[in-house]
Amino acid sequence: MTARCGICASPIHGAACTRCPGRIARPELLEPLPPGSGVAEFTTGVRLALRGARLTLRTPRLLVLVALPLAISVLIFAGLAWLVWEYRDVARPEFAQAWPWGLDWLRRGVAVAAEALGVLLGFGLALVTTVVVAQVVNAPFLEWLSQAVESVVLGQPDRTPLSARQLWQTTLKPVCQAVGLAVIQAALGLFFLLLSVAAVTAPLSALGGLWLLALTLCDVTIARKGLPVRERFRRVRRGFSLWAGLALPFFLAPFLLPLGVAGATLATLREQTRVATAPP
Repeated sequence: MTARCGICASPIHGAACTRCPGRIARPELLEPLPPGSGVAEFTTGVRLALRGARLTLRTPRLLVLVALPLAISVLIFAGLAWLVWEYRDVARPEFAQAWPWGLDWLRRGVAVAAEALGVLLGFGLALVTTVVVAQVVNAPFLEWLSQAVESVVLGQPDRTPLSARQLWQTTLKPVCQAVGLAVIQAALGLFFLLLSVAAVTAPLSALGGLWLLALTLCDVTIARKGLPVRERFRRVRRGFSLWAGLALPFFLAPFLLPLGVAGATLATLREQTRVATAPP
């Protein structure tokens, strides 16, 4: 088993961690550290999300790393939405026979309703596709962003020596993992989209979408650490209240997801620091 730093969870190759000084330089960014009840952890998650977004917007080098993936995500969704609107007639049914006299208005109403439903479903599918595809395309930018936020909290830049292994661990491997996770998320996202059509299952769809977004944010913060994909599921399951609160603002505004990377990084460091400082 790979030895890892208790503070930053980076692999240790040698006597000491080369990523952090073994302490948190700005602990106020991680407060409150002691865990609370489910409601308290949910509130903490929301606070960490807003705190991370504020930190990003006030730090120029972080803001640049947010603007690039945000622009890519908007372009992807705009292209997909244009395709849905351009081919919206596909959802309009063609009635082979004439309807009885006086029911032409009903036929037109059914055709318009079917087309509107097709467009709404198309936009929903475009949104899910954007989140999944953008996760892969934006993976390097978001990894660098998470690394930069981590440096702010730890108080020093990453001084790990550059090597082929380090390049694979911090850049190439996260992209490969993002592809694998994107396939899982695409299947789950389509399932949740279908659930959202029915009023009875719509709340389950919203809860599933929130969990999916929490999984995405967790993935960004630990991908470059070389942890297995199942670790994302385990962390979100174990601290769902915290991660749900963290994901909620970006569930309501999905295109601002890059702003959530800072909050997710704070949440990850908070959890690791809490475990490292807990009494045996």
